Amino acid sequence: MPDLVLDYHRLRTPIDHPDASVVTAKIADGAIATAKLAALDYATFSGLTADPALAAGRVWFRSDLGLLSYSPDGTTVRRIPYGTINVDAHASRHAAGGADPIPSGGISRSMLEYPTAGVSFAYLAAIDKVVWTQRTNSGNICATRDSFADKSVIACVQTNNYSNLMARIQNATNMYYSEYNLAASTADHKIYKISAGTFTALASEAVDLDGKGRGQRVSCSGSTVKSLRYEISTYIDPLSPPTATATISATDTAFASGLYGFRFLPGDTNQQGGMSSAFAYLAAPASALPPALLLLETETRGSGAPDDPYAPDLGQSLVETDRVEVPEFLRLERRKWEILRAKGFTDEEMRVVFGFVPQHQVDLDAVTWGVFEFSEKSPTNIIVVTGDNPYRQGAIQRQAEYAKKKGLGVFDPPRNYGEAVALYNKLKSDFPHWLAGKDNFTYMCLGWEELDVFQCADFYYGELLEHRTHYDQLKRVNPKEIENRLLELKSRLEQMTVLPEERDKHLRKVEELLKKGW
Repeated sequence: MPDLVLDYHRLRTPIDHPDASVVTAKIADGAIATAKLAALDYATFSGLTADPALAAGRVWFRSDLGLLSYSPDGTTVRRIPYGTINVDAHASRHAAGGADPIPSGGISRSMLEYPTAGVSFAYLAAIDKVVWTQRTNSGNICATRDSFADKSVIACVQTNNYSNLMARIQNATNMYYSEYNLAASTADHKIYKISAGTFTALASEAVDLDGKGRGQRVSCSGSTVKSLRYEISTYIDPLSPPTATATISATDTAFASGLYGFRFLPGDTNQQGGMSSAFAYLAAPASALPPALLLLETETRGSGAPDDPYAPDLGQSLVETDRVEVPEFLRLERRKWEILRAKGFTDEEMRVVFGFVPQHQVDLDAVTWGVFEFSEKSPTNIIVVTGDNPYRQGAIQRQAEYAKKKGLGVFDPPRNYGEAVALYNKLKSDFPHWLAGKDNFTYMCLGWEELDVFQCADFYYGELLEHRTHYDQLKRVNPKEIENRLLELKSRLEQMTVLPEERDKHLRKVEELLKKGW
């Protein structure tokens, strides 16, 4: 009897089924052949309020958005909006060279894309994409009109006394900037943060520089801010710069995006280190960092004033330059200082009259360092040391002894990713204010370019989807800029061969961002 029913069932045309007995799953796996189904005049989709799991060719209706959606490849989502534009006619008019105005009155200049990497500020000025403002009494700021997250500014500067390149500028009293300050004692290259007018030193290179021209670059990627120094011995192409002479860096989460620019003074160049927009370029961020030589816990010093910034408290050994073997330019600086002192000037009077004191001391204990999530409210902070003293080696060990005498932590540099993560986890409980994660920490400790990609993926995922601490800042960035950056990170992750588990985890984060949007 069952066989007769089955034969009868096969012969009937059309086959009658109870409601819902022909289900999507049966059609998908081929259990119901398409040829046996009657032609459809229309299809009714259930209204969804979230995208389903993606599959190539899948189509669905988002009732909350009023949009029909589909996935062409199983990884990206396309929306089909309601509109009145005849796409074929629109394309034909463009192909024929005819006008096709937008009903609102046309495409404004602000809607047009323009190059945002490898382009000079002179060009940006020509297309009305720069702004300027007064910083303080020490010069003006020339900056991009639009906000960016991960970018850099590279320039040829006449160092003289002060030169500043600026990143993620919110306004004249909130930004990051890198500086050459020739009056400092073995700390001429620094990164600072200004937050609500309060100054914090984020990184410093143990170096004394002369007043000649040199390359400078400030760069932000994720939660890392860097400053690169270039000594100019031949021509430098700003679009393809050589390996930097030195790089200093810090991890900081105060600013997630902003304007990029530089400090300038009337006359373009003068004794205060001004510069011209013709020699500054907006560029992609830099990646490589020097590896850590030691990690130190330090106390906090300073008042936050421009001449007394918050900074790690490190040991000093200031000595007069006539007692140490120093370069010729420092001997000349000392001679200037001696002449002024002979004429009765005090150091304070020199600073008031000339704006600086000719350098007559060096610091034999100065080291190159950068902070990790420095907070002036925390009694101690962690710094990463990456360079020794140029005049007397062993300053790193002397700084370690200085910390130990105060009962502060001294940590050997991690040798690999696992050790760096373990050290981060050990320290995190003592520094609960840290927002930056383990990949920021491993990047500063190891300096691998791959870890820059990891920490950038974490940065965008956190700021756009997870904690969204600076979501309002990133919303100022053109969405296409963020999309291009995420696609770049995705491509770099796909090509990566090291740390496959971490690579795949960060790749999933970027893909989720690209799928959900922001």
